Amino acid sequence: MRTNLVNRRDGLQSSEFVYRSLKEQIISGTLAPDSRLIELTIAAQFGVSRTPVREALKRLAVENLVLSDPARGMIVHAPDARSIEDVFIVREALDGLATRLAAHRITPSELSRLKVVVDSMEEAIRTGRREHVVVANTHFHDVIYAAAGNEVLERLGRDLREFVRRFTTLPFASPDRVDHVLNEHRAIVDALERHDPDAAEAASNAHLGAAREYVVRMQLQEFAEKTLA
Repeated sequence: MRTNLVNRRDGLQSSEFVYRSLKEQIISGTLAPDSRLIELTIAAQFGVSRTPVREALKRLAVENLVLSDPARGMIVHAPDARSIEDVFIVREALDGLATRLAAHRITPSELSRLKVVVDSMEEAIRTGRREHVVVANTHFHDVIYAAAGNEVLERLGRDLREFVRRFTTLPFASPDRVDHVLNEHRAIVDALERHDPDAAEAASNAHLGAAREYVVRMQLQEFAEKTLA
């Protein structure tokens, strides 16, 4: 009985490790959209049996990160422009609410953290460290959701941010767009510092609306290029 319990625990740990590893690879773009996910190959990669791999893929399917293709088996989900826009619209509403709540509740230490994050983003842009820009952008929104002080909102926002993070590297490849992102972040911080919920929400909506427009346009352009190729 003890051996069975140990094996079960090890299997759960293996499944969790594979799940988290694959999820990070998908979100970061290491596993590109439409990539095939072959159980035997993944099992060999992580040194586990096919069972934890299968369990991990089931969880990723529930999160709409992978799907079953009749011809190719399990693949990384490649959302179309409409799906991406739908997620951005919902995230825009959630971020607006989070920023409005944060305008009422944000503490001096949280404001200081936001300013440090924005300054670090500016330095990363100046020195061309794109990966640091992406990290700073993630931290910026994490601080705001934490400052909002609503656990349900934070959980919902985190799920959407993980989905959106698959596409947020696109804007940071454009010098023009990344400069706009920095200025949009500064506008949000300014409104939060004044504890102005209306201005904070408006600044957040403008930021997410611009991000949505840019990402959807890039996705449509990529689709057109593939179609014409």
